[in-house]
Amino acid sequence: MHKPRFFLALGSALLLSACGGGGGSSGTTTNPGPVSTLSPITASNATKVAANAYVAASAIDDSSSSLGDLLTGVSVARSNISTVRPVLDLVKRAYTRDATPLLTGVSVSEACSGGGSITIEANLRNQQTVSNGDSIVMMANRCIEDGEMMNGTFKATFSNVTGDVLNSWIWSATVDTRFENFSIASGSETLSVNGDMKIAINQTSASNSSLTVSGNSLQTTEQRSGTTVAARTLSDFSMNSSNRSGTVTSAANFAMSGNTGGLGQFSYTVRNIQPFVTVGASMPSSGALVVTGATTAVTLTAVNASGVRLDLSDKASGAVTQTTTVSWLDLLLSF
Repeated sequence: MHKPRFFLALGSALLLSACGGGGGSSGTTTNPGPVSTLSPITASNATKVAANAYVAASAIDDSSSSLGDLLTGVSVARSNISTVRPVLDLVKRAYTRDATPLLTGVSVSEACSGGGSITIEANLRNQQTVSNGDSIVMMANRCIEDGEMMNGTFKATFSNVTGDVLNSWIWSATVDTRFENFSIASGSETLSVNGDMKIAINQTSASNSSLTVSGNSLQTTEQRSGTTVAARTLSDFSMNSSNRSGTVTSAANFAMSGNTGGLGQFSYTVRNIQPFVTVGASMPSSGALVVTGATTAVTLTAVNASGVRLDLSDKASGAVTQTTTVSWLDLLLSF
């Protein structure tokens, strides 16, 4: 049996829900949602703006090239809480549970290993395989697994299923997902997620796959010791990623707004002008994205797997007013 293969692929996309995490100082922030007025990008904040955009845009390609690390929630410039592993565990329950089979219109509640409960409502044609029309609703009530507490609702509906998703390397599927007041708490940190994602996965071999994620709106809120330190909204987003024997190519387009300790309130648009190319677990060695603000834009170009070039430019004329070269690590730690 190779059931983890499907859940790892699904997890690649689900990580988007935790995108754009990162540092922030104490102090309450609010999530303004999408706004029409773009924020200015200046010489003093261009690096932080570029880092914030890259972290959001790279959520999928990072997970494609380094699933093992991301499934533990470990990532530079991002909260150590990940929605991936807990949500995968919830989905697995529906397809691998040995208790009474799930029936349409029937809710099954189960105790979680560390306390609390999870309620599962599912419509599955076959509990041993993924089929078109399968739908799953998971409702967590202070459910504690592996030291993390989950609350809220996660929904998934499957379509365009071909091949044996659970037991083969060759398959495809589309998953419409939705988070409703879904939160994960670990220690003093809590990550809350609301919004929708459509995930199309195409697996052609053990080492070749492609992933497309799109959605209308996805909101994340990070809290530390009960204080909100970062809130972000991705709007009208689309991301494409492919993995060819360890070489990952990815591109994204989206609007992003929110409030973080490092940037304050912001609203930008983000667009890959060249796909990022990553080999193995390294950082991208090529590719570029442009973040557009009110009157200026900053372009992030991967020089190699060690560093990036940031070009701040006037949005109207395109004239570059500042160029900075930094390491990938310094970029991701900048905010």
